[in-house]
Amino acid sequence: MSQRQVLSHLVEHQKIADHDIDQALHTSKVYPSAHAWPAFINQLMLWFGSLAVVCGVIFFIAANWQDMGRVVKFVFLQSLIVISVIAYLRLEKKTLFSQVALTSAFILLGALMAYFGQTYQTGADPWQLFFNWALLGLPWVIIACFTPLWLLFLVLLNLSLSLYHDALGALLPFGIGRENSLFWSLWLLNNSSLLVWELRRHVHPWLNQTWFGRTLAVATVFNASALAMMAIFSFNTSSFGGLLWIALMAFAFWFYWKRRPDLFMLALCCLSTIVVVVAWFAHLLENALDVYSLLFLLTIGLTTAATMWLKKLMKEFSHA
Repeated sequence: MSQRQVLSHLVEHQKIADHDIDQALHTSKVYPSAHAWPAFINQLMLWFGSLAVVCGVIFFIAANWQDMGRVVKFVFLQSLIVISVIAYLRLEKKTLFSQVALTSAFILLGALMAYFGQTYQTGADPWQLFFNWALLGLPWVIIACFTPLWLLFLVLLNLSLSLYHDALGALLPFGIGRENSLFWSLWLLNNSSLLVWELRRHVHPWLNQTWFGRTLAVATVFNASALAMMAIFSFNTSSFGGLLWIALMAFAFWFYWKRRPDLFMLALCCLSTIVVVVAWFAHLLENALDVYSLLFLLTIGLTTAATMWLKKLMKEFSHA
């Protein structure tokens, strides 16, 4: 249990007097201390400053595109990448400053590759730019051990798959059709990433970031829900998408309820269940009278039931 959950449990069972709640919040560090605020502001300003520098470099080149020679542009971008890498090497490893330096180098690498492709007219499809960017920057991603950089890497892979699908069609050679090939590929990528995160988050402390796993879960559930919707409305010829969604929801409800309680994950599964069930009834009742009223009542009923269940689980988790 987290400190917030322990404190909530004590307050709920009146183990802490009302006039001592504020002191308990500060003592348990649920509320940030006066010393924590400057550290937070310093980190925030570091991120804003780094992003401002990287974006400023890109905008500077774009604004002076006609006035700068080809060699000047290449040297300028490459010099900034080298400076960022040297800064990482000189700074203490696994600190926020060194990780921000390597993240800046990774972003500048994308700008350099975009300029290279535009200058020499390589004829590469857009998906190749993002895929090669992710591939060439992978060593830095591994070295940094930094979850935001890993998330940026996965975003590039997702974008590469989407652009590849738009340019060349089906991604998987299993005869599942062009329409849902993209969602199958994105689900495999994000679900595999979520599985690796669940297996390795306790092994690597830097990876044990709740927001990172929840972001991967949102992407995974979204793609599975899209496959289920396509199966319901007959956008494909098979029901594999619906079967996948059922299996995923069954496993997720069990895992995040019994194995590793997580209220956010369960709420996400409930939202997906409500959307898919309502879509299924909409397909069944498409010719019925007052179909919108029925769907409205169904949505209200499912949402109310999910809310009551989640509130009950919240109390159970706080007592565990």
